[in-house]
Amino acid sequence: MMNCNKTLTELKENVFSAEDNALAENECNSTIEAMSDWVANTKLYKKAGGILPGSVTIFFIDSTFKDMDGIEGVIDFGFRGNAKPYGLLCSDGKYRSGKIRFFLSKPIEVPGSFFQLTCEQKDSFYTGSGNEMTWLSGIISIENLDGMSLILKTDSLNVVDNFRNKISWSCNRTIRLIKDAGKGIWGDIYSVEGAAKGMNRDGEKFDVNIDEPLIKKMELNCSKTFIIGKLSIKNDVANKTILVNYDPYNNEACDNTAEAEINGKKTLFKVD
Repeated sequence: MMNCNKTLTELKENVFSAEDNALAENECNSTIEAMSDWVANTKLYKKAGGILPGSVTIFFIDSTFKDMDGIEGVIDFGFRGNAKPYGLLCSDGKYRSGKIRFFLSKPIEVPGSFFQLTCEQKDSFYTGSGNEMTWLSGIISIENLDGMSLILKTDSLNVVDNFRNKISWSCNRTIRLIKDAGKGIWGDIYSVEGAAKGMNRDGEKFDVNIDEPLIKKMELNCSKTFIIGKLSIKNDVANKTILVNYDPYNNEACDNTAEAEINGKKTLFKVD
């Protein structure tokens, strides 16, 4: 009986790491997608467009690249509200509320550009399905090294889910464009490679490696998470590895479903 209980505990802990990593990477990616889509849009200096709705309020601290020190400002999605759905609906299906501070060194499509998003605790930035909202604080950045790929980084991004579980997540990943649909990111297909690490809701550290590139399709009802890709997650304490498959049915469907496997046992979980 003791052995059975131990096995169940280890499975639970590793599934938590898989679910918490999926939540953190999902909300991090969708946030940088929405902001990158906006800064790549020709309406940059007029109003929001693309993924961000026109009702978003944008404050510029510096609105010109001509002074050679980049542009910066604040994007305000408004209050979270007291009734569901919480936040402001964006065209990628995500609801958002609170503020994000941004800095862009030069136009994002130019090699050498650096784009940084800062979510301060006082600004209460939330993102999610409208029913379940995730609170983010920390810094997310992307750098266009060569015009062919982007480097995505976070350092101890704080993530608090709808149930007040606290997660910490860092990553160093490479984003490559597979299909370019034109200005902005909407309609694009891209891949993600690299590594991540974090601390799950139980305070246990884990390391993540992408074994097969994660593929994202930026289309309606499909952009919430990856449609293909595999990664492995190792819990430091349990010393067990969990395998995550974003296409468990081998059909590349936009079903927001991933599969976690440990010791030959599999379980499905939703990524919204």
